[in-house]
Amino acid sequence: MVRILVSVIIVNYNGKEFLKIAIDSLKKSIFKNFEAIVLDNASSDGSQNFIKKNYPEIKLVENNANFGYSGINHAIKYCNGKYILFLNNDIKLEKNCIGNLVKIIESDNLIGMAAPKIVNYYNKKLLSGGTWLSKSFYNGHIKGDNASKSMIIPYLGVGLIRKTIVDKYGYLFDPDYFIYGEDVDLGLRIRLLAKKTIFVHDALLYHMHAKTTNKSGKASTTYLMERNLLTTFFKILSAKNIIFLLPYVLFVRFMAIIRDLLLLKINIAISRLNAMLFILTNFNSILKKRQETQKFRTVNDDYLFEVFSEKYLFKPKFLV
Repeated sequence: MVRILVSVIIVNYNGKEFLKIAIDSLKKSIFKNFEAIVLDNASSDGSQNFIKKNYPEIKLVENNANFGYSGINHAIKYCNGKYILFLNNDIKLEKNCIGNLVKIIESDNLIGMAAPKIVNYYNKKLLSGGTWLSKSFYNGHIKGDNASKSMIIPYLGVGLIRKTIVDKYGYLFDPDYFIYGEDVDLGLRIRLLAKKTIFVHDALLYHMHAKTTNKSGKASTTYLMERNLLTTFFKILSAKNIIFLLPYVLFVRFMAIIRDLLLLKINIAISRLNAMLFILTNFNSILKKRQETQKFRTVNDDYLFEVFSEKYLFKPKFLV
């Protein structure tokens, strides 16, 4: 019996209108050695019945509440593949995408995750030619198209990961993150294991640009992003570098708050302050999270910092 190589997990929450496009693109993939799983976060739009009726061959894992993107963890135990391809529901895969991701990750044992190039589904313009991460623990997508080459990046929110990495930590995304910033945390945990994330230039994924998550307000998004990125800062780095970089991390955030106030975005400024207050009031639990994560460290911070860059930080609209 041939072993399943890839377990594909599509995370869904009230995305019935997108599921047909996503699943049909999977079925048209040239690469066929995969199983498909839909992880549903207690949708109320009939997504579950839609899957059962139209795609009975797909495993449907139903959460009893909306756990956000981190709800994907509940589907891990159903994965039989050597690799896990984790996806949003509002995507369409180009027919060579999975095969090209597998080809790259199979070529080098140091590759922990292979990530696709992301293009806007509607206008076919580039959404992500890779990602950047600052030592201030702000991050973003690279707009330039590195079409001719693959490259090492710090993280990406979709991609093909070795299941051994997920099994080692016991989760794909930190279950306390819900959504936003969970991808940065994952990328850095991959590097703690002396692995790397590769952006695969010829693995194309079309994205409908957060259609199922953009209903949450900007203030809520900012709070979750700030809270999760700050948690990752304390969770991942060595104590020495936390002490060294903390003034910079706080300075950039206070600059962001001043900008928010000048633009009369009072609710956004309050969200940033609330995120910092969360870190202060929950610091003991964050330290426990840190202790668990640091057990798996096999490299020093110099290896982590190889994927950090301040190049994009002070460009317009760099902040969430």
